[in-house]
Amino acid sequence: MKKYIYTIMILICSISIVSCDDFLTTENKSSVTDKDHFSTEAGFETLVNNAYEKLRGIYATSSYTTFFQAGTDMYGDARLKINDELHEYETLNPENSSMKTLYTNCYKGIRAAYAVSYYAADANVSEALCKKRIDEARVIAVQFYYILVNTFGGVPLIKEYVSNIETGYPRATATDVYTYMIDELEDVIAAGALDASTAKKGGGRVSIEAAQALLAQTYLAAAWDLDKSEYFTKAAQAADAVIAGRSLTTPFAELWKSDYNGDYSGDDNEEFLWDVEYDHATASTPQGGGHCWSVFYTNYIGSGSDGGKGSKSAFIVTLHALKCFEKGDVRYDATFMKELPDLLNGVYSYWTFYKNGGNFIGTPIKRYYPAWYETADDIEAWRSIDPENRKDTWIIPMSENTREPQDYTEGVITYEQMIGYNYGGSPCRKFDDSYTLKNIYSEKDDYRDIHIITLSEIYLVAAEAYLKAGNEQLALARLNEVRRRAGLAAAASIDIDAILKERVCELFGQGSRWFDLRRTKKLVEYNNLYNKRLEGRAQQAIGQKLLRPIPQAAIDANDQMSSADQNPGY
Repeated sequence: MKKYIYTIMILICSISIVSCDDFLTTENKSSVTDKDHFSTEAGFETLVNNAYEKLRGIYATSSYTTFFQAGTDMYGDARLKINDELHEYETLNPENSSMKTLYTNCYKGIRAAYAVSYYAADANVSEALCKKRIDEARVIAVQFYYILVNTFGGVPLIKEYVSNIETGYPRATATDVYTYMIDELEDVIAAGALDASTAKKGGGRVSIEAAQALLAQTYLAAAWDLDKSEYFTKAAQAADAVIAGRSLTTPFAELWKSDYNGDYSGDDNEEFLWDVEYDHATASTPQGGGHCWSVFYTNYIGSGSDGGKGSKSAFIVTLHALKCFEKGDVRYDATFMKELPDLLNGVYSYWTFYKNGGNFIGTPIKRYYPAWYETADDIEAWRSIDPENRKDTWIIPMSENTREPQDYTEGVITYEQMIGYNYGGSPCRKFDDSYTLKNIYSEKDDYRDIHIITLSEIYLVAAEAYLKAGNEQLALARLNEVRRRAGLAAAASIDIDAILKERVCELFGQGSRWFDLRRTKKLVEYNNLYNKRLEGRAQQAIGQKLLRPIPQAAIDANDQMSSADQNPGY
């Protein structure tokens, strides 16, 4: 019985649009069939919207950080611990609930995407619109397969909508999965049915440039995983097709600006190639219907009545990641909040920073988190900008030796000890929504778009691809465009470590650090050096666990899979 229920959950119950479940089952008592409903333009568009909505089950969930950032060098424990199994590896097993959720949600998304082409033949829409929507859905399906193959390796490869009960699909090889993804993307791009770009139109719709960007990412991952050196060249070519001679022209702080007055137009920048889109003005649930990115990568810094903001109190930036930011890097101040007023009883607010236009001038500052490179002279210069309000500030250095941040207790403690306290570590502000959250203490009221693929990431994909293809000159050129925008001097040399370092600063909180380390064969090395739970023993702890475990429930539910299909180490 368990096997039957789980199979139905993955293959049948993934369409969850309003009223649709009722008439997709044999218990439907309505005279309207599924094909009748989806043949109308409005009904057909609900199918397409449902496919897009499934992306929220990956990117808008509170488990996002657990899915993609656990067990890496960039994020550490805080007041709350990161999932033990995923962060330490030793006890990781096929019963891990987070991996089961990720696996299941990806297949729900794939089925929802395939439903578009399945019902398209009877849809009363123009041929051009029909083709466009089908190709959008095909790219969405590839995005879910990209997550699956980079997390689990080879997985069951389903290529069409399943309208009846199926109890098994064999596990495909990673080669088969990557080949299918590449063929799909190249076919969509060649067909040209999609808009060239939707970045300035909200960014939520799949476009040619989004498909091209995903193709670049796919070729890069496949080149590493399949040991196909020619794919590095193809990845570089696909990335350059997206870049198309463009520079990174928007200042980084402006790109990630949180607008206190509710103008979300910054989300429509040409650099944001593909988004999971949100819009507070048109949201059916204007309170509690957003996502939780504003609370990621931040420790507890006061309650709502104190004037603080919500927090997850885990996945706090490691000192190693902080030290990837060089002095003069403009991305540091755009990513982290370095000042906090006295967040107690609501006299002052975290959100005052945004109300004042991006500063706390005129507000008494209780805590200051100087960057790791700031000297005593730098701190005094900071005090001198607003001396009356900064004269009594408690300084909490972002360095190996720091101070207790909660109760202002004198003495020296380590960085790892410090981030275990309330107010420990610089809060991440990169994803703040200062419009909706200034009056609400919530984990689900960030209505900024979630950016799945950005132009600067594709620059770094190109740098990595060119480096591995043997063209160091072009690799440096792509890397240095990212550094130029950050206000840094051009690098004179390049290697994988330099690219991974740049990804920390440019893409903090975005994407998947676990994918980056796994792909580049740096998972053991970086955990050994920078994951405090695995320091000096990562090889022993990780062993063969270089992929996540395929959920045992998925194997049990699949007639054509067995324990022999499990990944090594489990």
